[in-house]
Amino acid sequence: MATYIGKIWKHKSLAYAFARRDLKIKFAQTWLGLSWSIVQPLFATVVYTLFFTFVVKIPTNDTPYILFVLSGLSLWSLFTYIFSQGVGVLLGNQEVIRKMAFPKIILPLSKVIVGFLEFLVSFTLFFVAWTIWNLHLDWKLFLILIPIAGIALFGFALTLLLLTFSIKQRDLLHIGPFLVYFGIWFTPVFYPVSLIPEQFKDWIYLNPAAGMIDFFRWTTGISASFSNFYIVDFAVILVLFAFSVFLFKNAEDGIVDNI
Repeated sequence: MATYIGKIWKHKSLAYAFARRDLKIKFAQTWLGLSWSIVQPLFATVVYTLFFTFVVKIPTNDTPYILFVLSGLSLWSLFTYIFSQGVGVLLGNQEVIRKMAFPKIILPLSKVIVGFLEFLVSFTLFFVAWTIWNLHLDWKLFLILIPIAGIALFGFALTLLLLTFSIKQRDLLHIGPFLVYFGIWFTPVFYPVSLIPEQFKDWIYLNPAAGMIDFFRWTTGISASFSNFYIVDFAVILVLFAFSVFLFKNAEDGIVDNI
C-alpha cells in the first residue's frame, strides 16, 4: 500500500492535467464559463428557498432558510459531483488507460480536484450569506474542514467501490445516477433533522452524508446541538475509504483487460 501511495504521489501532476482538461471541456464555448458554477447553486437555492419558505414552510428555528439550504447544497453538490462524475471515468478514458501506465485511481481523483474547485464557488456563496446574517465566530468553526473532508472522502470511497465492482459488471454503473437522484431525500439538504419523528431521527445517520452535512451546520452555528453520530459517521467514512482504496488497488491489474 505504501508503494501504491508513492506511485499516486509520483503521478499527481497527471491528476491536475486531467482536472484541467475536464474544466476546459465543461466550460468550452459557453458565454458564462466558470460563472456557471455560481449560477447553478444560486438558482437551486432560490427555488428551494421560495418553495420551502412560502409553500411548505419548513421550520429552521432562527436561521434564515436561504442560509440553511446553502449549507446543505454546497456539501451535497461536492458529494454528487465526485460520485456521479467519477463512476464513468474508466469507460470515458479507455484510450488513455490502454496507452499509458499509471495508477488508475488518478482518474477518479481528478474528479475530486474539480469537485473541490466548484465547491469553493458554492462555499463562497454560503460564506457571503453567512456574513450577511452575521452569525458569530466560534471555536467550532475551526472544525469545519472535518465535515468537508468527510463528505469528499465518502463520495470518493463510493466511487472507488462502484468502479471496482463494475469492471466486470457494467450494470452497476447505472446505480450511480439512481443513488444521486434519490439520495437527496435521505439526506438533510433542504430540511432539518429535527423535522424527522423522534423515533426515526437517529436512523438518518446511517447515511454518512447526513452526518457530515449536519456536522457542517453545527460548526457554522446553524445547528445548535452536537450529535455523537458525527464522530461515528466520520469514522465509518475513514474505514470505508481505506477499504475502497485497498479493493481498487487489487483490481487495477484487471482494468485494461476488461475495459
